[in-house]
Amino acid sequence: MDLGLLKVTGFRLHFSRRKHCQLLDLLLLRDYFSRIHLGLIVIIFFACTDSYAQDTHHWNNQFGTRAALLGGAVLTDTIDNAGVYYNPGNLAFLDTTTLSINANLYGLENIKIENALGQRADFKGLQFNTVPLLISGSIKSKSNWNISYGLLTPVSFKFSGIARINDYFDLVEESESPGPEELVAESGLNSQVQETMVTLGLGKKIGKNLGFGISLLNTLRSVNFNYRFNSKTLTNSDDYILLSRVQNEYVNYFAVRTALKAGINYQKGSLGYGFTVTSPGIPILGTGTVAEDLTLTNLKLPGSDTRASAYASDRQEKLKAKFKSPLEIAAGIHKSFNQSQLSLNVSYFAGIDPYNIINAEPGSFIRPGGDELGIGSDQFLNVESSMKSVTNFALGYENKLKENLSLLGSFRTDFSYYNPDLIYSNQLVTEITQWDIYHISFGAIIEKQRSSLTLGLVYSFGNTDQFYQDNSFNETNVSTPLEGALVITKAKYSNIGLLIGYSFNFKKFN
Repeated sequence: MDLGLLKVTGFRLHFSRRKHCQLLDLLLLRDYFSRIHLGLIVIIFFACTDSYAQDTHHWNNQFGTRAALLGGAVLTDTIDNAGVYYNPGNLAFLDTTTLSINANLYGLENIKIENALGQRADFKGLQFNTVPLLISGSIKSKSNWNISYGLLTPVSFKFSGIARINDYFDLVEESESPGPEELVAESGLNSQVQETMVTLGLGKKIGKNLGFGISLLNTLRSVNFNYRFNSKTLTNSDDYILLSRVQNEYVNYFAVRTALKAGINYQKGSLGYGFTVTSPGIPILGTGTVAEDLTLTNLKLPGSDTRASAYASDRQEKLKAKFKSPLEIAAGIHKSFNQSQLSLNVSYFAGIDPYNIINAEPGSFIRPGGDELGIGSDQFLNVESSMKSVTNFALGYENKLKENLSLLGSFRTDFSYYNPDLIYSNQLVTEITQWDIYHISFGAIIEKQRSSLTLGLVYSFGNTDQFYQDNSFNETNVSTPLEGALVITKAKYSNIGLLIGYSFNFKKFN
């Protein structure tokens, strides 16, 4: 049998007739590994547990009591120590030692993937969640610099799902197995992404109306990803044959990075202008573990009439890990009208070309035959990521009804940086969410002599008609009977949340 030219995992391998017997299992695995993303979200019952914090969005959460209600349109703010994160130039205008000791978001989130398994099977997830937004404070130094600090949670994403299908499909050639075969397939996915940021900022007036500041953003990112998929069928024959595919993926890592943010804030009459630049993340340290196990039983290599069984397996620990964050450029403006103020913030996030968060080391992976061909773990167990560039904007409005009561509202975008090219990667990829999100918030701040209470509602929604879904069994192919197909479908997201915040003011700066 002439195998010819076989396209596998992004490049082409040539195999001669005499190598077929010894390489059959290897080629079978290589062909299936060219679709290593089996079931990622695709046949999963969605049960995320964080309202804003999707795993492919830069504006996951907004921080601070006022800033959260204003949707982050606070690049020209002069009274909130959340400027340590948004614009350190804001810190130059602070005049009070402040501690924000609580700002939580409680939400009810819903996600729906239409026709996720094929056969008109929708998958829905409904989950209650709570997210701590910010603990921060500001103090006055003996110099002209105001100092601010913060502990915040930019990302807090949890995903847990399982799905099962039991139906009849044409999975095997009629000559070998007449009629449709019974398919039993199950997939499970658990993913948790957490980022904790410690910020330290300095702000100083360099003119009557101009403030300058710089912040150090130190971020610890941790990821725990576990995916499993199995499918099996029996041929319709007296001497029936079991066909099966079992796959498990595991990724766990933490990575520490730091970044610098510089900003200016210019105030002139009823207008305010803000501008910030945040450097790309600078990796400091990180370590991780990757594992993959794939077993194929009695499956055919495309173009072959012979069934074969083989497996691939490896686990590597204590590998170096690094996560990249992009360059960010933001500009903001506000206009005051008597007792109200309208604010706008536009932020651009640069893209990041595909790179490996973790590089696997060479090692035995495919059995049999992998070592002889020099094909090892370092070709399949890397953890790959990428980001496309996005531009978000936030529009905020504040109206002071009374001396101690203000109403606030906002609308903001939160576009996904998910790179759809990753769906075709033959490496390990942990990113899941692919939809853009829009947020609407409304609430009030009640101020007392030395404290303030924030209460608000936040509604978020999003959808996509371009959700990349693997393992759809609307259509089947006898050459890859236990995989399903890669299709494009729809996904919907919604969340409603309650925002509660509290700030305490100690004393005025001297």
